[in-house]
Amino acid sequence: MEGSERSAEGARGARDGRRNQKLRTRRALLDAAAELLREGHPVTIADAAEAARVSTATAYRYFSSPQELLRETRTLMRAPDLTADLPADPAGRVDAIVSRVADMQLANEPAWRAMLSASLERSLKQGGDGPEEDGFPVRSRNRLDLTRTALAPLTDTLPPSALRRLTMALTLVYGVESLVSTRDVCELEAAEAKEVMRWAARSLLDTALREEIED
Repeated sequence: MEGSERSAEGARGARDGRRNQKLRTRRALLDAAAELLREGHPVTIADAAEAARVSTATAYRYFSSPQELLRETRTLMRAPDLTADLPADPAGRVDAIVSRVADMQLANEPAWRAMLSASLERSLKQGGDGPEEDGFPVRSRNRLDLTRTALAPLTDTLPPSALRRLTMALTLVYGVESLVSTRDVCELEAAEAKEVMRWAARSLLDTALREEIED
């Protein structure tokens, strides 16, 4: 009986060892993909496998496509809660959201540029026929959700149409596309780029509120 118990324990130990090894390999691939993004490189299964020091065939057993790998890598790199401890007033909330997003993205430009490049590439491959491929959205709704959270106190202040227009307008003045515009087109340093985003957001909010008072 004791021999049977030892055999069973040995089998469980072997299974646990294999499971732990699989988890380590998966995490190594995700860490490698995250590092590729931080360095501004496109994420491919082969490159992630090379960086993680595993074979490409092994990597494909964990991730069937670069999109799947990129999706899980984004989850790994997910920022802390950007809506924590927001002030009560709309202006303060908008400024906090825009500032936090700018700080996060400007501190790690190569990764965000790489993610933008990957999403644009996927959009071109789809030809604009649909928002998803294999259940993976081309672009997330995070910025739109952040903007709606920032403007939540205005639900009873602005008419629905005005609130919607303000929401959509604000999404244009911060985020990775604004990062590229301010840094590449306008050739601004990071600090000034952030201040321009904050000013633009504040100006849009002030205009929307002023128009409501005038009406």
